[in-house]
Amino acid sequence: MKKIIKPVLDFIANWKHRNMKGARHIRLGRLGEDLAVNELKANGYKISERNAKVYKREVDVIAMDGDMIVFVEVKSRSGHRYGRPIEAIDNKRKGRLRKAAELYLAQKKIKGASVRFDVVTVDYTDSPKPKIEIVKNAF
Repeated sequence: MKKIIKPVLDFIANWKHRNMKGARHIRLGRLGEDLAVNELKANGYKISERNAKVYKREVDVIAMDGDMIVFVEVKSRSGHRYGRPIEAIDNKRKGRLRKAAELYLAQKKIKGASVRFDVVTVDYTDSPKPKIEIVKNAF
């Protein structure tokens, strides 16, 4: 009986640990998005949408910067084990965001608009206060 119970208990403990870690990851991501939106507003951006669903894609933030429509990807990191936040924006992610922007503009019937792609990085690593950076025209 003990031979059966121990593996089950180990599995449950590991599962709980993984899910707790995932929950922390999600909380940090949401906090990062909140901080990013506040920083964008402080820099004059007008927020149009957050977590905009465009077909099967999602755009973290859609904002206006003057007459420019800005599609914003937010990246947060609590450590540099997997690189700095900006390094998480690979070509695949850039392509997805470009496609989402194209679909969004078509869905809203917006033609001839000036569009830009910005990235906001939120780095919790080096101090108690996160470092927030807006990278305009990131790609």
